Amino acid sequence: MRPIIGVACTKMYFPNNHLDQFFYVGSGYVEGIARSGGTPLILPLLDSEDALRAMVESLDGLILTGGDDPAPHLYGEEPHQGLGTVEYERDLAELAVIKLALEMKKPILGICRGMQILNVACGGTLVQDIPSQVPGAIQHAQRGSRQYGAHKVTLRPGFVADAIGKTEILVNTSHHQAVKDVAPGFVMTGFAADGVIEAIESLDGLHVGLQWHPERMWGHDSDMRKVAEAFVAKVNEQKAKLAT
Repeated sequence: MRPIIGVACTKMYFPNNHLDQFFYVGSGYVEGIARSGGTPLILPLLDSEDALRAMVESLDGLILTGGDDPAPHLYGEEPHQGLGTVEYERDLAELAVIKLALEMKKPILGICRGMQILNVACGGTLVQDIPSQVPGAIQHAQRGSRQYGAHKVTLRPGFVADAIGKTEILVNTSHHQAVKDVAPGFVMTGFAADGVIEAIESLDGLHVGLQWHPERMWGHDSDMRKVAEAFVAKVNEQKAKLAT
C-alpha cells in the first residue's frame, strides 16, 4: 500500500479577493510525491492541535513547504533589517505539526522555509538575511528560471548523497535566509560555495531539510526525482518499523 505523505499548506489571498483566504500548496510537491510512489495528502495548517494531531496520526510522512520567514523571536533573536514577511500564525501551526510528527516518529522532509522551521523547532537558529549577513555570499535568490539549477551544492554522506550517488549537485535557489546554528541532534550534509548550509539531517536519519526547491525539478531532473523516491522509500521503511 502506498504511504500517505502530508504536504503542509498555508493560507493566502487571491488577487482581487481580500476577504477570503484559501489554503494552497505548489502542485510540484503533490505531483512529485504521487509520481514517486506516495499518496499525497494536502495538510491544512490549522490552529487546533486536536485537529492537527488527528491529521498527523493518519500520515506516514510529512513534507514542510516553502514560504515566508519564521519569526526571529522563536530562535532568540531580534528582527534584522533584512527580515522579510513573517506569517506568525503559520509558524505556530507548523511548530505544532513538527512536534507531533517528531513525537510519532514520522519522517519529515523540509524544503526551503520547511528546512528552516524544522531547524528552529528542534533548537537551531537562522541567518535572517544572507546578502547582508554572509560575507562573499553568492546569489541565492535566483533571477532566472527557478525550475533549473543555478549553483552547486557539495554533499556530505547522508540522505541526499545516498539517494543521488554524487558528492556535488546543481540546485535551484529561491531564498534569502538559511540555517545558521544546526539544531541539536542534526548534522549539516550539504553546503554552497559561500558556506551557506543547504542540507541538514537528523542523526537518526528520519528528518531531512533541503534549502533548495527539488519539487520544482522533480518533473524533469533525474537527480531530484531520486530525492523524492528516496523520501518515499524512507517513509515506507519507517511505516513498516512502526507497524511491528
